Amino acid sequence: MRKRMLIGLLPLLVLLVAIGCYAIALFFRLGGAIDVILRENYASVVASQNMKESAERMDSALFFTLAGESDRSRKMYDENLPVFEQNLQAELNNITLPGEQDLAFKVRDLHQQYVGKVKDFLATPDLEQRRAMYFSQMLPLFTEIKNTAQRILELNQDNMISADHQARDLSATSVRYMIIAMVAGLVGALYFVHLLLRSILTPIQSLTRFSRELGEGNLDQVVPVLSDDELGQLADAFNKMAAKLRAYRQITSDEILQARQMTEITFSAFPDPIIAFDSHGTVNFKNPAAEKLLQKLHLDDQLPEQITEQVEAVLKGGDDYIPVSFANAICVRPDDKETFFLPRVIGIRGDKGAIFGGAAILQNVTRLRLVDELKTNLVSTVSHELKTPLTSVRMALHLLLEEGIGELNSKQSELLLAARDDSERLLVMINDLLDLARLEAGTEHMMIEPRTPGDLVASAIADSKDIADRNRVRLVPVLAGESLPLVAVEWQQISHVFSNLIHNAVKHSRPGEEIVVKAAREDGGIRFSVSDKGTGIASKYQPYVFEKFYRVPGAERTGAGLGLSIAREIVRAHHGSIGVKSVPGEGTEFYFDLPFYEGAAASHPQPAPPATKSLRATNNPRA
Repeated sequence: MRKRMLIGLLPLLVLLVAIGCYAIALFFRLGGAIDVILRENYASVVASQNMKESAERMDSALFFTLAGESDRSRKMYDENLPVFEQNLQAELNNITLPGEQDLAFKVRDLHQQYVGKVKDFLATPDLEQRRAMYFSQMLPLFTEIKNTAQRILELNQDNMISADHQARDLSATSVRYMIIAMVAGLVGALYFVHLLLRSILTPIQSLTRFSRELGEGNLDQVVPVLSDDELGQLADAFNKMAAKLRAYRQITSDEILQARQMTEITFSAFPDPIIAFDSHGTVNFKNPAAEKLLQKLHLDDQLPEQITEQVEAVLKGGDDYIPVSFANAICVRPDDKETFFLPRVIGIRGDKGAIFGGAAILQNVTRLRLVDELKTNLVSTVSHELKTPLTSVRMALHLLLEEGIGELNSKQSELLLAARDDSERLLVMINDLLDLARLEAGTEHMMIEPRTPGDLVASAIADSKDIADRNRVRLVPVLAGESLPLVAVEWQQISHVFSNLIHNAVKHSRPGEEIVVKAAREDGGIRFSVSDKGTGIASKYQPYVFEKFYRVPGAERTGAGLGLSIAREIVRAHHGSIGVKSVPGEGTEFYFDLPFYEGAAASHPQPAPPATKSLRATNNPRA
């Protein structure tokens, strides 16, 4: 490749060197011609001109003697004689042309005769004799000297004109030759550049075309190797890369086929229906259980309508839909009997998080839902049946403690007080179980109304002021924002949530500490939170704090562990969510999010938990 580029650029270098050398030679010749003109001819022209002028002045000086100006004449003659002789000597030293020497010697000889005659002329006292001598001898010598100097001047001028013409001819010829050389060089350079570009670009264009085909998945590309230079080596490397890619694609295709077969076999063994779909919601895979279910529902390759909304939300980039409550189960009738499925919609994402498909898993929870209903009904029935005799026991204990039917000794009073406290705790537990059963069943209704977040926070703090004062802690309201939007709530229900969270925070705060009750805007709603600076909850226990009957290991056991579960069900009934943030040793923040009030919700009763009169604040220890 380097040799090819050198050969392609060599003619340009040769042309450049040749033109440069020719230009140097031309400049040298032109400089020599100009030097000849300036050094030889011009000096002779100047000397001849000066001789003519000084000779004329000397002749004028002699003429002045005829007018009686002898002193002035003598002075002028003496001033111009050295000038003439100096220029004559300069001419004698600068003889360069043929015939110039004879003319110069003639001027010298005539000048010598003229000087001798001048002595005789000046020595003649008689004016008439001087006049006769001037016109007969001096004037002819002066005229001949002047004419001879003029011939020397013209000889050098003619030579200067000839040298100028030669220089002009040389310049014009050189220009023609350089134009011809430049045109020829340009044509040759274009030709060699064309050959060089074709020899380089043709293999590169072939590699580009084959690379584009390779990028589009056509791996059956072989680039011809036309040389052993760098381009040939590149073509050979490309062919080896394509061969390795073909082999890798074959191996990968086999692995993908095996993985797909294993996946299909694995999914076929699942008893629950599994449906896979692309980014447009088109079903492209279903296991036998799903195929059987869709056939019974006469849906063919369509998704059940009950999960269409969740599928669209996931395909638009939303979070995976993974419900955990039986309340989110969908009911279908494949064999004219109710069957409940708990749907899970999971998005299939690429490396950059882009959704290119998803899967829907329909877990059959019919039997589990019946068992859960039986459990709920059993708990509700047992709790209700226990409440009546427990009320009688509480009444009997109160009557005995009032000593209306007889006095009690100290031991009897102590036992009866312990029995009364245990019956009160048992009644609270039974009431919590009944409330939780009603919340999970969702058989009652609540009236939603618009309330300002600031009003909710202020009311919650006012309702819990007594317990805060007893424990010597301060409740601090915080509103993040000047004008927070309204929220859709039933205050009696939400007050139970505030009460439970604040009571938990009070129990785990030291005297003198602050508990912050805050409201702030979140995406799509308002977040209410209760923060304390207590001991905190370890991260491994936080996912379970809202489970029924759960209490953090090591916490004080003062309740049944139902308070946070009831709070969660109330928040869910308001279409919200609840959570916890805690760092051991730094404090805990319980929060719940409620949606904005949309106006229309206030005029439509919605299924919800029972009124708060049946919900009591519990002493559930913090989870």
